[in-house]
Amino acid sequence: MNIVVLMAGKSTAFAEKGYMYPKYLLDYKGQPIIQSVVQSLRPLYADLSFVIRKDDDEKAFIASSLQILAPQAHIYKVAHDTKGAVCSALFAIDSINTDDELLIINGDQLLQCDIAKAIDSFRAQDMQGGLIVFRSVLPQWSFVALDENGLVCETSEKRPISDLATAGCYWYKHGKNFVQAAYNIIRKDENHNGNYYICSTYNELILNQKQIGVYEIAAENYLSFATPQLYEENKRK
Repeated sequence: MNIVVLMAGKSTAFAEKGYMYPKYLLDYKGQPIIQSVVQSLRPLYADLSFVIRKDDDEKAFIASSLQILAPQAHIYKVAHDTKGAVCSALFAIDSINTDDELLIINGDQLLQCDIAKAIDSFRAQDMQGGLIVFRSVLPQWSFVALDENGLVCETSEKRPISDLATAGCYWYKHGKNFVQAAYNIIRKDENHNGNYYICSTYNELILNQKQIGVYEIAAENYLSFATPQLYEENKRK
């Protein structure tokens, strides 16, 4: 399995609040957030790739920290803003455009659950893709709708189409399927406010008759640190 950890998001809002380091290096229970993320992924025994901002690395030596936490990992540096998470993930195309399984996860969040158990669930059901979800209708998230068989029939970005929000953890049976779906949504210009989101790639898989499953966790087990407000709220949990 290949895992891509997305860390190319801006930390501008944190700097404006007086935080010295990019959000991925902020403290969570005595260690940087990204260290907790890496530790949560170790039970998967996967090949790691990190997509980071070049300016974050120049300011805070993120690559050096990652090389200590995951010595065998691939590190891809993004010099400029991208058009969303899909474009950021494609920086790792050399590592993920394969028949191997792929997991894409955000580096500014922590899932307090057994991710391996979720993936085993997708494998057992012979899914082609799978998402970890939690209950919410807040329009800051991505959402999925399920059909009568409990399979994903549609995804939506920032528009609630059910009360199942995605937890920023996306599994694909074959990494090359994600790459092809990513190209398709860019070609079709399927964006939200000019950005292309990972969740949208599942609509492409569904169009190709691929079965997509979900694995639900309790909302309190999804900790996002994407904004200063969320960081302040969740760092105490």
